[in-house]
Amino acid sequence: MKIQTNVSANNAYRNLAATSTSLSKSIEKLSSGFRINRSADDAAGLAIANKLRSDIRSLQAAQRNASQATAMLQIADGSINTISTMLDRAKELATQANSASIGSEAQKLSSEYDKITAEIDRIVATTKYQGAALIDGTFGATVNSSSTVLATAGVAGVTLNGAKSGSYTLTAGGTTATLAAATGSQIVTGVSNSAYGSVTFDKFGITVNGTASWAAATSPVGNLTVGATTQADFMVSSSGAYGGNDLVSVSASTLNLSVSALTLTTGASALNSMTTASAELTKIDAAIAKVNAAIGDLGAALNRFDYSSTNITSVIQNFTAAESTIRDADMAQEMTVFTKNQILQQAGTAMLAQANQAPQTILKLLQ
Repeated sequence: MKIQTNVSANNAYRNLAATSTSLSKSIEKLSSGFRINRSADDAAGLAIANKLRSDIRSLQAAQRNASQATAMLQIADGSINTISTMLDRAKELATQANSASIGSEAQKLSSEYDKITAEIDRIVATTKYQGAALIDGTFGATVNSSSTVLATAGVAGVTLNGAKSGSYTLTAGGTTATLAAATGSQIVTGVSNSAYGSVTFDKFGITVNGTASWAAATSPVGNLTVGATTQADFMVSSSGAYGGNDLVSVSASTLNLSVSALTLTTGASALNSMTTASAELTKIDAAIAKVNAAIGDLGAALNRFDYSSTNITSVIQNFTAAESTIRDADMAQEMTVFTKNQILQQAGTAMLAQANQAPQTILKLLQ
């Protein structure tokens, strides 16, 4: 028997320390609900779970994109259906005017027809979502990447808000900026030349986003080209194909329902004779066909967004389940481990006390 080294006590202490560490981990898992609380718990599992969590958040944003796209297209759909109803009335008036029995009453029909065309243009101009016009032919317009303005010092980017396709020229100096087009120009004064900011040319629906270097010495000057309306893209998934299958494209080429685009006659003389009424009927039929094409495109897009949203919901649920399998703790299993460690800790403490008492027997020998 030895006094200097108590091997039994050291063994008991070593086992008790290991048990205490395990018990601490069990308490951490039970209190957090996670099986993995640090990379040391499962480095590979944590990396996979973090990737899944990132994908889930991206998918949730994509789902919001789909919902917002649906809301936006429903606004356009409501206005288009109203225009369709108005064209029905316009055709009725044109048919009525195309009869010898009308006589002098034709002017009244023509006057009502003129009010209808004016209202169509008003609806087109005011159908907007977040300030962006939807059915005037500017929806889906983009800035041509070759625009020299984009490469000019002092410009962070260009935002379109109902801008029509065409060429524009930006010139700026000090606190004044001018945007010119074939239809005219707009001058904006009071531009900050020292702080971040944006310059909005509301006449054209174009905003030039400036940087801190917008100053007289580096004034942004250049050409800006707005591409023709073709389609609008919405990211409604997050599979990694960010420029491909993750996007749903809505054809915007049919979403120009202004009176000029429908080629309808304006003025109070559209139906003032059988000749003009007959000619207008042909135009109205073409306009109805164009509106129906827009309705078809929007209806198909709305259905597609519904399907996309349903699919995203399923994917998010499955991704969340996959992350839970890796990251979350099995509470029943952890409680079993916790109970075992509690008992082992109590037993280890008792045995350490017994081992520490063992050298006391040497005193009897010394007596």
